[in-house]
Amino acid sequence: MTNKVKKYLLFFVTIFIFLLAHNFLVNKYEKLGHWLDDNIWYRFNAAKRIIIYEKSFADRFYNSYNQKYLPQTLFLDLDYKTTKLDFLKRNRNSYMRSFFIEIIEGKKVLVTDAYGDFNLINDVFNKNEIKSKDVKFIKSNLIIHRTLDTFLFEDKIFISYVDLNDTCKSFKIAYAKFNTKYLNFKNFYNNESCKSHIQGGKMQSYKFENKEGLIFSLSSHIWNKHNDEPQDENSFFGKILFQDFNSSEPIIFSKGHRINQGLVVVDNLILATEHGPKGGDEINKIEFSENYGWPISSHGVKYGKNKKKPYYKISHSKLGFKEPLYSYITAIGISEIIKLPNSFSDFWQDNFIISSLNRGSIYRIKFDKDFKKLLFTEEIFIGRRIRDIKYMVKEKKIILALENRGELGILSTKD
Repeated sequence: MTNKVKKYLLFFVTIFIFLLAHNFLVNKYEKLGHWLDDNIWYRFNAAKRIIIYEKSFADRFYNSYNQKYLPQTLFLDLDYKTTKLDFLKRNRNSYMRSFFIEIIEGKKVLVTDAYGDFNLINDVFNKNEIKSKDVKFIKSNLIIHRTLDTFLFEDKIFISYVDLNDTCKSFKIAYAKFNTKYLNFKNFYNNESCKSHIQGGKMQSYKFENKEGLIFSLSSHIWNKHNDEPQDENSFFGKILFQDFNSSEPIIFSKGHRINQGLVVVDNLILATEHGPKGGDEINKIEFSENYGWPISSHGVKYGKNKKKPYYKISHSKLGFKEPLYSYITAIGISEIIKLPNSFSDFWQDNFIISSLNRGSIYRIKFDKDFKKLLFTEEIFIGRRIRDIKYMVKEKKIILALENRGELGILSTKD
């Protein structure tokens, strides 16, 4: 065994031991684990990326030319604070605490965890840590394997989730009239296909052909093991679907999607964010009956060793597919997208905000007036995986669901 091989072996053994120790400390000694996460683990991860992936990451970690870091952005200084949600459960086989947020009555925050537990927080601004005694737990009739998304529409709360029956996973959407005593959910959509992995589930209200309903995403993609379902008209997977409130069966609105992780409707405009493979996270303008190319076209590449030729077709339009409005060639782990009201800041007009998981950032973006291209994107580094994002109109605050250890991030302009 050569010295070079020994060095690499020692390096990876060290990483493995560190990961085990870190996971143990997070689970057994949570406060110490959090301190390590803030002060050691992030820097260790940065050093690992510098050594393994790219030396240029060192510039980004310490400081890049004209790159701003919270509380500064390019034109605006922000206030940023986090509130620990002590009551959240950890994900299965992980120290993550994933959850989704809805704004209730302008100021209250409904937190729905990965297992479908509903918790209402009356005030998120005056405490650094919110415990079980500080929240209203709302019981329901649902048993959920994994929550995919929540959506508040008028007086109803919708939830998309994975149902587990023995080893069979299926996709469901249920709804209930929102109240703080008991949520009696009824079925809205049930896909009985048995899958080993289900993703998507992002929901928004939409009016199509004069019918009010839900538009939502659905995927069963597994890492490198893609199939032809996104192109198959007989499958609802790899699609964005529409189902009106008086129907029991959806229609295929668009196809050729990998994993849609964000969805927003502004007037009649639909924008979606989509996970690419290795690279190629997308922002798409969703139009009825259009095909977005997966798994044939992508600006990303297949996981594993790079080949001499691209595995996916780079062009979408040459094959009759819709090109993305924008692709992040270095994948950011793209998640939710929201429209930011102009009242937030005179400097941030007609802006959208995109959140990311692996990158731990939000992105302030703006489109041209016809939504044919992206005019700019500004990365604002948060340092946590961001699962969900909402805006409090009355308070003029951006609320982030930070899943690394279960926190609410709160962004606002400085007075």
